[in-house]
Amino acid sequence: MSSDSISDRLYRISDRITRLNPQYRAFSYLAALDNDLLATLDRESADGGLRSHIHGLAVSVKGNIPVAGLPWTEGSAIFAGRLTDKDADIVARARRAGGVIVGTTTLSELAMYGVENPFEPMGLNPWNVRRTAGGSSTGAGVACALGLADINIGTDSGGSIRNPACHCGVVGFMPRIAALPTQGAPSHCPSLSSIGLITRSVALLRRAFVALGGEGGLETPTRNLIVPLRMIETMSDESTRQLFSAVLRSLRAAGFILIEREIDGWLDAEHAASIISLHEGGQALTAMDLARASQGIRERAAQAKTLASDAVDRARRVAREFKMALRQALDDADADAVLTPTWPFAAPLIEADEVLVNGHMVPLNPHRNCFVRAANAIDACAITLPAGLYPSEKVPFGIHLTAPGGYDVRLLAAAAAAEAALPPMPSLPLLDQSAERESQPTWKIGASPDAAASHLPSRI
Repeated sequence: MSSDSISDRLYRISDRITRLNPQYRAFSYLAALDNDLLATLDRESADGGLRSHIHGLAVSVKGNIPVAGLPWTEGSAIFAGRLTDKDADIVARARRAGGVIVGTTTLSELAMYGVENPFEPMGLNPWNVRRTAGGSSTGAGVACALGLADINIGTDSGGSIRNPACHCGVVGFMPRIAALPTQGAPSHCPSLSSIGLITRSVALLRRAFVALGGEGGLETPTRNLIVPLRMIETMSDESTRQLFSAVLRSLRAAGFILIEREIDGWLDAEHAASIISLHEGGQALTAMDLARASQGIRERAAQAKTLASDAVDRARRVAREFKMALRQALDDADADAVLTPTWPFAAPLIEADEVLVNGHMVPLNPHRNCFVRAANAIDACAITLPAGLYPSEKVPFGIHLTAPGGYDVRLLAAAAAAEAALPPMPSLPLLDQSAERESQPTWKIGASPDAAASHLPSRI
């Protein structure tokens, strides 16, 4: 068997997971490699019969998406005893396309954003374990950055794919809702949540998107991008503004036309998304036994009960108005997308509640959402690309492209052109940071929920 066979490569990845997962906690549960499947994939590859462009590639699945034979906890003690025997459609499609499922990744409890999870501790940022790796698709971003999986399937209802991709220095794509199959996967915020992907490059992401059921085809981007510079300067700290200015110079040098224009209602739509998320998430929580949920989830449920129905109606109206404003702005400018930073500041310390922006301490929430969450309010498509490191914090900086739902193929084409114009990211320094944060045990391969629970560490 050749040294670059699918089998050999998958076992090297498995060894890497074994070595790195105890420290960085990308995975909650691991799937045992199937030798017969790997032999079949090798044989098909040798015969030139590739099933798709992801044939033989390692695939991780966010822990709120069912994978047959593995615990399906959604990162919550509420579902600690649940084991599923059926794949969600997106997982079944990945298998048919020749992808090899290597495990389920750590996440915020119930995929409702949080930086810590007392039941299944979340992944740690491989650039700096003291700083957040984002959420809720935390482990997906960590697994991608560490090379533990090629394609990482996640969900995004408020930046949940794009946040960890940004903080881990990789590519994160949220397509429009149902662009990838959603059947069999729970959605606690159905009007906001999309299944999407995290990979190391736009090229791989485009191939995986098509293989998993997304729209195919190629488009030539206009290379016109709208830049709402006043909003960016108001919301971002100085380091972010400097890094973003460097990106603008690189894009201009590559032939992009950057059109400075504000889009009415952007921040209002971001706030609307928070109201809709709280309302829909609260409705989902009413059907659950919260006795085993974390304090944060119980507080969220209580907060949702205080929402007035007219507040939700207003939020949906604001979202509809912004959806029209965004599409009109892009059509008027013949632009591919709106360009912003992904976050307005560097990945903060995990325990941080406030951050310094323009000389003032501001609450981390909701300020962190200012560039990403408006996209969820309007069923848009959006992508984050790595674009350098913060000079002091030494964690990744990302840029964010937002376009209306249905522009997915055009957005990916624009993202590929932008990626080519950006300098390559520096290599990830895999430092031994165990002294900074105690290494945690890895869950057993194919463990039952009860056995896995016995290996869970205490709250970080």
